[in-house]
Amino acid sequence: MPAPAEVQAATLEKFIQGWAGWTPDGFLANWSEDCTQKTLPFSSGVPLRTRADTEKLFPVLMSLMSNFTLDIHNVVHDAPQGKAVIYALTKADTPFGPYRNEHAIFLWFNEIGDRVQKIEEMFDAVVMQEFLPKLDKYVADNKMQLGAKFS
Repeated sequence: MPAPAEVQAATLEKFIQGWAGWTPDGFLANWSEDCTQKTLPFSSGVPLRTRADTEKLFPVLMSLMSNFTLDIHNVVHDAPQGKAVIYALTKADTPFGPYRNEHAIFLWFNEIGDRVQKIEEMFDAVVMQEFLPKLDKYVADNKMQLGAKFS
C-alpha cells in the first residue's frame, strides 16, 4: 500500500525546494540512502548513479553553476502509484557560458513516502550535446584548481 498522499506531496515539495536552493545538502536532503538516479533517454548510455555517486558529482557541478534558477512548469503526482513527474526549466551561469535546460524528472517515493527512492531524468538532448563537451573541457583544463573537489 502506498504512503498517504499528503506525506508524498510534502516530500515532493521538499524535493522541489531542495532543487531550487541549489546546494548539494539541500538537494539531497530527502533522497533515501539507496536512491538511484538514471539519466534518460536510456540510449544515452549514462550509467545509473547511486546517492554516493551523486554526493561526489553535485558539489563540483553546483560550484560551476551560479545564479541558478528553477522554473517549474508542471507537476503530476500519482499518489496511488507512489510517484510523481516534474517538468521544469533551469538556468545558470557557468565559467564557459550560459546554461539553459529543460528537465522531465520522474520520481518514486519510498514505502512511507518521506524520501525519494528512485529518479529518472530526461534532459534536452540538444542542450546537453553542446554543454557536456564544454563542461568536460573546462574540468580538464582546470583539474588542478578543481582537484580537491574530485577527491
